[in-house]
Amino acid sequence: MVLGCAGMADLTRQLTAKFGLPVIDGVAAAVKMVEGLVAQGLKTSKAGGYSLPPGKDYVGEFSGDGLDQGES
Repeated sequence: MVLGCAGMADLTRQLTAKFGLPVIDGVAAAVKMVEGLVAQGLKTSKAGGYSLPPGKDYVGEFSGDGLDQGES
């Protein structure tokens, strides 16, 4: 079970004892993952694979000044 809220962090041991299954504090796991990434010197890719797509022209009802002012 993975807890999805920092407010539940104190319940990890109690839930493990009560249900007999591993319970993971999601916030603690995320912090440890970031610590590992920092320790390895890893950073966000600069290749641009997740950059915004190139813009394109608007066509149809919303072309022109950008807003339909309800004028007929």
